[in-house]
Amino acid sequence: MAVKITFRPTTRQVLGRALFLSGFSFVAALVPAAAYMLAIGRWYHYTLLALFLFAIAVALGAAYAGARNRGVVLDERGIHPLKAVASQKHTERFAAWTDIADIRAERRASRTVPVVYLLDPEQKPWRLQAPYSGRVLSTDDELDEKIFVMRSLWDAYKRGLPPYRHRP
Repeated sequence: MAVKITFRPTTRQVLGRALFLSGFSFVAALVPAAAYMLAIGRWYHYTLLALFLFAIAVALGAAYAGARNRGVVLDERGIHPLKAVASQKHTERFAAWTDIADIRAERRASRTVPVVYLLDPEQKPWRLQAPYSGRVLSTDDELDEKIFVMRSLWDAYKRGLPPYRHRP
């Protein structure tokens, strides 16, 4: 039986990102509209409502599209970016279990992310895009368990052999 585990941003993280992006897109759409309405001296409330709804729709679409491609896949060969596995191109980063020196949870800016350290000192550590945990809507209550799964799989496969299973 082959192991294949996928970690993606949680639903709460996608919605939090959508709210963040909708705020930016609403401000970007509101500033020119408000400047125009101030210039002519008349306020169009339905136009402002339409801009608000359009900004939310664009942000939800952008956040969902971005979340679909973010994440990692753990299998018997190593850690792959989710996008590379979906397109079958391995031009992006890939870490074989035998090439990993350590997997740690580290604080980067306002997020806690898993970082993969490789045996080759020339290569920079790889900060995984998912799973992660941050503030407010970016929290992931299961981050510790997910990092434990990564470390357990690394420990099982780091010698290049499948993990030993005791048969009853």
